[in-house]
Amino acid sequence: KFILYFIRVLEIEKKEVAQDAWNYCNDSCRIDLCVRYEPEVIACTAILLACSDHNVELPHIPRPWWETFIGSSRNMDLSNVSNAILAVVDEKDLDNRRAKYAFVPSLLEEPSFNDPDSYIWSVAD
Repeated sequence: KFILYFIRVLEIEKKEVAQDAWNYCNDSCRIDLCVRYEPEVIACTAILLACSDHNVELPHIPRPWWETFIGSSRNMDLSNVSNAILAVVDEKDLDNRRAKYAFVPSLLEEPSFNDPDSYIWSVAD
């Protein structure tokens, strides 16, 4: 619902952008983004990615467009969600993608031996 509302407010006329944004949102459901970020952040990211795919420019003056919907200082959240969604839709390197985004980190003080960010995984690359 946020996607369609935000696209209407941004006055984006291309229906393909709305469809691709919706597709990116669906892709985000394949990982745990919905429990880590607000739906507004995921919607803004989906719109950002779809507009990038279709060369649609979004307003940055007087402030970045997403600040209207999710507030200021959320650039890092948009970047993190974008990277996660793009990793899901990237068909290359399926094993590494599974390791990075399907891994549930341990709550123990010492990192787990199977943590994708651990030394063992970096040596295997």
